[in-house]
Amino acid sequence: TGDVSNATTHMRKIRQEIRRLTSLPEDELYVAAKELQAPYDLVVEVAKAGKLPVTLFTAGGIATPADAAMMMQLGAEGVFVGSGIFKSGNPAERAAAIVKATTFHDDPDVLAKVSRGLGEAMVGINVDDIPQPHRLAERGW
Repeated sequence: TGDVSNATTHMRKIRQEIRRLTSLPEDELYVAAKELQAPYDLVVEVAKAGKLPVTLFTAGGIATPADAAMMMQLGAEGVFVGSGIFKSGNPAERAAAIVKATTFHDDPDVLAKVSRGLGEAMVGINVDDIPQPHRLAERGW
């Protein structure tokens, strides 16, 4: 959509659920596994490690270096950028800037430097402009 708000909501929820698992007593992990509809062994592994056993990627509306850096600061371990990048003013330069922002997400000087002079931003769709039945984030259980 070009609107990073959904990605931030999802990342915060994932990190919140992982933190919840790490705080549960071992005898409550079975109930948590049942609630999450996840294998018990996986829930135990996540509870002990405090992270998923796979790379935690984020996607959806990552349009600027600042978006990518913010998602990394929220706990993402990798960032997917959609095809909308090819509609930006300078796709190659914007892609390189997002890669640097992902790598140096905790360095404000680098973020400021790579965010300059990128030209026209990616074109996105405001989530509020998408009719309710067409919003994928609101489907499912």
